[in-house]
Amino acid sequence: MAAAQTNRTRPEDPGADLERRVGRLEFAEGALARLRVPLRVAADRGREILTDLDVLAVDIDGRLRTSLSVLECKTTKGQSGEPDRLLWLCGLQRLTGAQRAVLVRQTITRRGRAIAQALDLQIMDMQTLVSREEGHAWVPERFAHIQGMGCEQAERRTDTQLKGLKHIPGGLVAFLRADSLLADSPECLNALVALNSATRQGVVPNPTSQILASHALIALLLAAIRDASRLDVVPASDLKERVARAVTLGDPDNSQILAILSQADELVQHQVRRIHDSYTRVGATRQDIAVASLKSIVAEPPEWLDRYIDLVTKLRANPAIARDLVQTAELACFDARCGDHAYTEAAFDHLFTPEHGYLLVTAIKVLRDIVGNQLADTIGEFDDLDFRRAAPTIPDRSAVQAEHSTPKLAHEARPAE
Repeated sequence: MAAAQTNRTRPEDPGADLERRVGRLEFAEGALARLRVPLRVAADRGREILTDLDVLAVDIDGRLRTSLSVLECKTTKGQSGEPDRLLWLCGLQRLTGAQRAVLVRQTITRRGRAIAQALDLQIMDMQTLVSREEGHAWVPERFAHIQGMGCEQAERRTDTQLKGLKHIPGGLVAFLRADSLLADSPECLNALVALNSATRQGVVPNPTSQILASHALIALLLAAIRDASRLDVVPASDLKERVARAVTLGDPDNSQILAILSQADELVQHQVRRIHDSYTRVGATRQDIAVASLKSIVAEPPEWLDRYIDLVTKLRANPAIARDLVQTAELACFDARCGDHAYTEAAFDHLFTPEHGYLLVTAIKVLRDIVGNQLADTIGEFDDLDFRRAAPTIPDRSAVQAEHSTPKLAHEARPAE
């Protein structure tokens, strides 16, 4: 912890350190947070990345509704560039479809506050950031994608290995790493199916297979949680049909293709009957030959569909646990599996209960059905992690915790009167 505090007070890169602090705060307040997320748009080859989102946060509420936040972090002081950055952030919010946009800056001027209010943006100066950090002092300084050492090393090693794995499309990897956080469930599920097809073309070494499987698990959970929130307005049977259309036809809301294929099947059957009738009229013996249905071939649902809907149903039945599950998976995959130990800190006890373990294992089994054993085996079912933890009753969150220590309760932390 001492080394982490030193990095915080004398950072080598003030901008990167500010992004880490903001991402840590977002995670501490219940969101899945990622740093420097590339924002891609349709463009000519090599120009797809428009910019990086300094911090992207995915919040999930008690009804499993997801909302996005983009946070722009700037270390510049004074008034220079403040209006331009606010106008930029307003456009960025609209482009990403984020429900919340925040400008984090050393200082916020009166003019900046007026512009932010007019644009429905949020602002945070360093004094506010420090104040909020004090309420989460027990959260580790670095973990998983919040500049966790093991995670960063594994991601960099994966970048190197992917250069030699031509059978894994770069666009697919980019989607799993970043775009899946912004995408809806159909795009996420189709990406997992594509990942299965790609990895069948050759062996995927570690840590690439582990990193891809970890990102795939996060994408699966986000897709399932988004679909779970739909159960409030549609029955599970309708949702199953929607997912089937998304995977087989590429469009969950358009059944017109199925109607066209049905008409094509009727036309083929009509022509076959005419040919048979022509032969029987001249005395030939009728030979019945089964003709495959185009609709059945194209729209055949995947074998894993029922298990996916079962996962969605279980998530909706336990929203208090399901809303935390992407944070649990983030720590299990990108901290524990990457060789770090921040996930064992008391601040994360509430993410590793038996119920979290049950739902996470259920999700991993569905992931195995979709992407195959080669990838899923690299993360396993986390039998080696302790899912018997529970949040302390009244923890003192303002106190920095020593590694693997038990947090003080709030009444114990008060000075004696």
